[in-house]
Amino acid sequence: MLRFKHIRLEQDKIDRARRILGARTETEALHKALDKVILEDERRKRRAKIVKQMVELRRRLGRRVEDSSEWIRAARKERTEPYESSH
Repeated sequence: MLRFKHIRLEQDKIDRARRILGARTETEALHKALDKVILEDERRKRRAKIVKQMVELRRRLGRRVEDSSEWIRAARKERTEPYESSH
């Protein structure tokens, strides 16, 4: 549904948005800008949903106890070995 709106906007912002969005008219620039805002909100909601699912999965799996010093020692050992001996 289209409605006519009479609003006051800064002309330099409209001109800049027109150039950035490649719009031919001011109206097209405003439509594209609003579309971008809506799309970004949808992306933000999807990311939040994914993070929520990841947190839930971690909670269900339980806390993993790892000895980080062991994998650090292994990495150091690998780094100090000559190239020929590892192949």
